[in-house]
Amino acid sequence: MALDLDAVHVRLRKIEGQVAAVDRMIADGDSAERILVQINAAKSALHKVALLVVENSVSGMVSDDHREEAETVLERFSALL
Repeated sequence: MALDLDAVHVRLRKIEGQVAAVDRMIADGDSAERILVQINAAKSALHKVALLVVENSVSGMVSDDHREEAETVLERFSALL
């Protein structure tokens, strides 16, 4: 599975927008609760990008005979992160 660079770039641009929104919220004196919600959303989105990169990397290292096992391991590790 090849990493879809266009999709990753789109996700990263959205994350940049979220971070800019957090900056504006802080400057505007928004509530800590609302700011933390946005920070967690950005953190989650960045985590998803990291998982895509890891999945792509592992996928390139695993032969087709072991692909299903690798996917199971990735799912288990994803749940831990």
